[in-house]
Amino acid sequence: MFLRTLPLVGLLFVSTALLTATAPAQQVSKRPAWNASRIKGQPTPPEPYSVKPAFPGVRFTKPTSLEEMPGGKRLLVTEMAGRILTIRKADDVDQADLALDLKSMLPKEQAEKRVSLFSAVLHPKFAENRTLLVCYVHPAGGGHTRVSRLRMKNTDPPVVDASSEQVLIRWPSGGHNGGCMRFGTDGYLYISTGDGFGPNPPDKRNTGQDVSDLLGSVLRIDIDRHDNGKPYAIPSDNPFVDLDGARAEIWAYGLRNPWKFGIDRQSGEIYVADNGWESWEMVHRIQRGGNCGWPIMEGRALLRAEVKRGPTPIIPPVKDHAHTEANSVIGGPVYRGEFFKDLNGSFVYGDYITGTIWALRSDGGNNFSHRTLVDTNLRIVDFAEGGEGELYVLDYDFDGRIYQLVPSGLKDTSADFPRRLSETGLFKSLENLQPEAGVIPYRVRAPRWLDGARSQRFIAIPGVASTSLSDHQGAAYPAGTVLVKHLWFGRPGAKPIPVETQILHYEQDQWRPYSYLWDKDGKDALLVDSIGADRALRIPNPVAPERPRERTWHVGAQNECKLCHNVGSNFVLGFNAPQLDFPKRPAGQLDWLAAKGVIDSVPKMADNDPRRLVNPHDVEQPLDDRARSYLHVNCASCHHPRGNAIVSFYLRRDMPFDQLNTNKRTGIGTFGMRDAKLLTPGDPYRSVISYRMSKLGYARMPYIGSRVVDSRGVALVMNWIRSLERDRANPPSALVTKGTVDAEALERVRQNGDDEQQRDAAIRQLLQTTEGSLALIEQMHAKTIEPKLIRRVVAFGAKSGGDIAGLFDHFLPESRRRARLGPNIQPQTVLKVEGDAGRGRLIFFSDSARCRNCHQLDQAKESVGPTLTEIANKYPRRGELLQHVLQPSLKIEEKFATYAIVTNTGRVHTGLLLEKTDKAVVLKSAEKRIIRILVTDIDELRKSDRSLMPEKILSDLTAQQAADLIAFLLSLRTGDKATD
Repeated sequence: MFLRTLPLVGLLFVSTALLTATAPAQQVSKRPAWNASRIKGQPTPPEPYSVKPAFPGVRFTKPTSLEEMPGGKRLLVTEMAGRILTIRKADDVDQADLALDLKSMLPKEQAEKRVSLFSAVLHPKFAENRTLLVCYVHPAGGGHTRVSRLRMKNTDPPVVDASSEQVLIRWPSGGHNGGCMRFGTDGYLYISTGDGFGPNPPDKRNTGQDVSDLLGSVLRIDIDRHDNGKPYAIPSDNPFVDLDGARAEIWAYGLRNPWKFGIDRQSGEIYVADNGWESWEMVHRIQRGGNCGWPIMEGRALLRAEVKRGPTPIIPPVKDHAHTEANSVIGGPVYRGEFFKDLNGSFVYGDYITGTIWALRSDGGNNFSHRTLVDTNLRIVDFAEGGEGELYVLDYDFDGRIYQLVPSGLKDTSADFPRRLSETGLFKSLENLQPEAGVIPYRVRAPRWLDGARSQRFIAIPGVASTSLSDHQGAAYPAGTVLVKHLWFGRPGAKPIPVETQILHYEQDQWRPYSYLWDKDGKDALLVDSIGADRALRIPNPVAPERPRERTWHVGAQNECKLCHNVGSNFVLGFNAPQLDFPKRPAGQLDWLAAKGVIDSVPKMADNDPRRLVNPHDVEQPLDDRARSYLHVNCASCHHPRGNAIVSFYLRRDMPFDQLNTNKRTGIGTFGMRDAKLLTPGDPYRSVISYRMSKLGYARMPYIGSRVVDSRGVALVMNWIRSLERDRANPPSALVTKGTVDAEALERVRQNGDDEQQRDAAIRQLLQTTEGSLALIEQMHAKTIEPKLIRRVVAFGAKSGGDIAGLFDHFLPESRRRARLGPNIQPQTVLKVEGDAGRGRLIFFSDSARCRNCHQLDQAKESVGPTLTEIANKYPRRGELLQHVLQPSLKIEEKFATYAIVTNTGRVHTGLLLEKTDKAVVLKSAEKRIIRILVTDIDELRKSDRSLMPEKILSDLTAQQAADLIAFLLSLRTGDKATD
């Protein structure tokens, strides 16, 4: 494993010394050329296509649609903020021409409002009538989605007459608007609409199967005729023309958010790429009157069985993608061009998140062939086929350019891709991890938490090329660059245990992540498959060498890697100026890297630059800098303004604290904490961030890249939250504050006195609340109480129910942790287990499932929400009752609707509405508190779309416990016997 004279720990020391050398930068020799790389191509056969910028000199700002104009000399592009532009099809074009800004059409009183422009399409007879159709959200009336007809003037460049707008059709706007328009081979206009709501709960409007409105559908109208006072006509062969109560404009329905679709100009067939919910993305071949299934089905999986089906049978998708390979599918054309013979008749589509482009082709019947064309870094938002067979791809915000699909011309060299780390050309010897000539070590100012592993980092650039490092997080890397992070366990003087070596490889303008998992002997590491892997570890225990710590090491799947290393986070997270800029002594790491020729110049950062990071555990640094740096490196790769749609707050170091958006509640729940927010200044025990960092299993953060709680990180962040300016409207519960946490009980535990009975009583008292449990957890992570007492606290805490037990999993060996259901519960996992009502009664009354907090057996006055008897009578079948428990917000009776009051001082109260008068509003909270707020003190009263009952309330139970609880609830039914 290591040389007698230079063990791995010695090499780490030598590498660190190099990086902090005090010699002037000019005395450092240039690095030798790195010519040993064998990391070329991919371990799988290359994609047949690649993408290249079609018009490199032109970038758009969040473009949304693309179409070639008649004559083939210009392309039409729309931007989300409302601009319609055209661009000459020329290699040297360096700007787009503005045709119209929709904001200029708004009335003066709406001038400051926002529009959202989804698409524009030209009439098939554009050369004659100059008709342009646009689909956008107009702010009038609180906002609605509309399709309007406009006239484009015959000028060069073309402009649109803002006064020519004629609104054709409109529907309610929401999170899912659809908004794609295409003309069919029949000359009619086809329009996609979404279900009019956001991600959660799925189809809150219950519109997917409802054909009495326009939502969740593909519409078909004739815009060249007028009928019944409408500015369009409905084709007589539309499927629901004669169905009472149905909107005759509907051609197909049961869709969630069909952002883009394509129509085959030969056969007239329509293919829609539809966004799924939590598990699947779908491609549908649309049929007349076709029902695509949403929300009863998500792809081929049953989602909401209680929804009444629409008037026609559900037709499954022709292709579906699990969320492990796609997250937001975007439809393109059915290709019929001359450039790519092998794509003839294929529906080309891609994915916004992963950047992958696929082709789907029918054999003329119900069989389809499917293949991957290319994996890109683009944030794909639309496609367009050019008149000469070009296939364009529109990027949203990677760089906002138009790309063109081209043959990759790559040979299949997958057989030569190194399957062992020793074959990569990165290291001369794995025995002591000696890097090859030209492979340079570096370190970062703020290392992220690696589940207890240590790390070494290297950069390898082919030849003697260098990277251009900017003064922020961006950089330009030569092709073939490899970034290496080696993970290992060990202590100084002890034999290290290597576990994983991660690399990022830059080739063909893409960063590709790979992992090599070390064998148990520590001799070599094997390339891990794209789905990831696990390895059992035995880590030396310095306290008890005869009892090594046993745990499972998880190697993430490639898609897990891409969730952090993507365009939104600038791909490379460690090799950037804020991480590399060590203090000058007198020559810092940036100077040293420049002298070695790794970077071409030294970016300058001011001492007070807000992007500066520090080591989170360097006690010489200010607490605020340490905690903000910790959250930046561990959380901000997702929690940043360009993150996924579910990201609602930010943790970037360079953003001012008041812009982080953490001063609010979270949709995932407050986990039993009173008046909790994402971050409650002054009070770590009412901060959701503290809770989620401190536990394993359901609600764990980070949910990827880590499976072990970071004790030092928890103690650091809690201490930082306590130091923040306290919110006067929400008094803090610091260690000495009685109310949220019993300070006397906590002090008895910390003192560990002789009276074990009193101490145990104090532990049990603290474990009655989430806040008290977090106070105990903080002391345990900070190691301010003795190890023997920690074991005592864990013994009690692990037996707690609800939100508390998961806080103590970190202190238990893996073999002693319960096999909980976790956050993504499959109903069948519970339904296949036979429940016992007697055991379920014990679970209910021991409060392991938290139901008793709100629901009484049959005493309606004492119950928050319906009584258990009412619930059992309403949902007599196991499957129905289980679905109600797992997804309580799907169907909410009006009398149990949740209301929120925001006071003038910023406090938020939630609960059931008991009374509303001209003088006051009265709520009943989940804690059964009656809250009376004067109307004069209310800033806002709003009805919530979420149930007061927490989501995924069974997640910390085992499948057997959940089955037992359901059996107990059903035993309370007063009518006929419950059934399956």
